[in-house]
Amino acid sequence: MSLTTSAPRSGALGVMPPLISMLIFVIGHGLLTTLLTIRMSAENASTFAIGMISTAYFAGLVIGSFVNAKLIIRVGHIRAYAAYASMLASVAIMYGLVVEPYTWAFLRLLGGFATGGLLVVIESWMLVSSSSETRGKVMAIYMILFYASLASGQLLLKYIDPLTLIPFALAAIAASLSVVPLSLTRVSMPEMGEPHPLSMAELIRLTPAGVLSSFMSGMVLGVVYGLLPLFFTQSGYDLDWVANLMAVVIIGGMALQYPVGRASDRYDRRLTLTALAAALAILSSIMSLMSYGAGGSNAMMALMIFLLGGVAFSIYPISLSHACDELKPEQVISANQGLLIAYSIGAMTGPLVEPAFVSIMGPKGIFTYFAVVSLALVGFLLWRRRVRTPVPLEEHQAYTLTTPNTPVMAEFDPRSDHEEITDEETSEEEQAA
Repeated sequence: MSLTTSAPRSGALGVMPPLISMLIFVIGHGLLTTLLTIRMSAENASTFAIGMISTAYFAGLVIGSFVNAKLIIRVGHIRAYAAYASMLASVAIMYGLVVEPYTWAFLRLLGGFATGGLLVVIESWMLVSSSSETRGKVMAIYMILFYASLASGQLLLKYIDPLTLIPFALAAIAASLSVVPLSLTRVSMPEMGEPHPLSMAELIRLTPAGVLSSFMSGMVLGVVYGLLPLFFTQSGYDLDWVANLMAVVIIGGMALQYPVGRASDRYDRRLTLTALAAALAILSSIMSLMSYGAGGSNAMMALMIFLLGGVAFSIYPISLSHACDELKPEQVISANQGLLIAYSIGAMTGPLVEPAFVSIMGPKGIFTYFAVVSLALVGFLLWRRRVRTPVPLEEHQAYTLTTPNTPVMAEFDPRSDHEEITDEETSEEEQAA
């Protein structure tokens, strides 16, 4: 997916409308994500049913990754955003009106599709409003605000009764209000070209470790978003502490990504990925032995879940950085889009697999699931280090913060910058030769 514009860039003023829209929308999105799990638990839905609902959301994101760009090209960014926001607001209200797992799975599918569309519009707008010199700063601000608003959405649960229509109405209001900043802006809309991704088979051939690590990251984070709140509820934590701990997970993911990423610039990234996966397995094993709720320490739980979030959220950006080390600059955007699809497929798969562990081992089975997925990734990465020489450190691309949201984030990646050689330049080089 490429974005171009003939209008001059608008600097900070041009970036503000999409950032404000994102801030409003993601607060409601964060509230809704955990709310659905808590409400289904209160309705005595099975772990598999709750996992199915989570899977449906990521299925909507995958479908949207193939469809949303074409829709936005056809109708324009503002109209598309208004349509997606209206769809999401309607879906949020429907959750509260029809409380039934299969209906919610269908609604979650639509919600995932609409969420992907909203983020495509927001991220593409930020892209066209920033220059190559400011794009890194814009991306960093975007990530901080995204995670901060996502965590804030969790904390709203402390003040709302999840058994009423009110929290669903608040999520709908947030989606509707997020239209206002973009619809009132005077910044020129970006022009989007057709996406041209690498085939998944070619991407697997070029960077198998990057693809599998992205897939495994999705298997972990899909369960973190969809089923970790269920574990907290089943372990005896009240709603306040469920909200607190989910916020801590997200804050941990935001806090540890940068130091872990900088460390990966100094070592073989596959070694960094191996260390992250091993750390996740160790943390998960320890947490499977801890006591929870009234019999455990809330402070210790918060610390462990902070570390787990930091490790789990760091795997995807390191996977992307590893892939970039092995690819040509002109392949980075397409590879980013392919890895996002691998992540989303993993996030669809995880919530369907994890309930099998819980059915055998009880609520703590979620940590056994994390450990098994992590150890499988450790084994694969160790094998890849034996059969393929690591990329020399001097050829490493600098680590870049990113989120597995939409393919547009690939456009922010400075590793994709490359110079195009014109026919005139080629002719001059041939004459010189």
